Amino acid sequence: MRRRAVLAVGMLLLAGCENATSGQNAGAAAGGVGGIAVGGLTSNPAVGYAVGLGIRTVVDYTLSSWFRSLRSEEQDAIAAEASRLAPGQAQAWKVEHGLPFGWRDTGGRMEVTRVIETPLASCREVLFSLLPDGPEAPPAGVFAATACRQSRGWKWASAEPAVDRWGALQ
Repeated sequence: MRRRAVLAVGMLLLAGCENATSGQNAGAAAGGVGGIAVGGLTSNPAVGYAVGLGIRTVVDYTLSSWFRSLRSEEQDAIAAEASRLAPGQAQAWKVEHGLPFGWRDTGGRMEVTRVIETPLASCREVLFSLLPDGPEAPPAGVFAATACRQSRGWKWASAEPAVDRWGALQ
């Protein structure tokens, strides 16, 4: 019984070691709870650990994929607005994800800084900002991006410096 309690406390402590904004805590918590439950039912901590690790992996992958789809919607909204603007023209942009209570909806201001026309591609460089968290707060950041025309319409091409915001989606 004491060994199970130590294992449970250890798993719960490890659950807090991830980045909260990426949803990774949910995978750790679900894996910890599932692993503890299975380990307790089977009286085998190794089985509990294996099941907990499997649950964590599935939950982390699912949440990561979902957050990538939300970011992709934001990038597509910025690229679509960029296609309609002339250089020097500024406009608001917004994306509504269709989640309850407007959760994760975002927007800001954007301006096309340059049009790049080559025989291979038609692109637009854009500066965009994110809406602040409150009515009196400054913008949450200003980012540079490039959107290019593709067969499916205008799509996101690159972003700098946006590693913190977009992660590996560049």
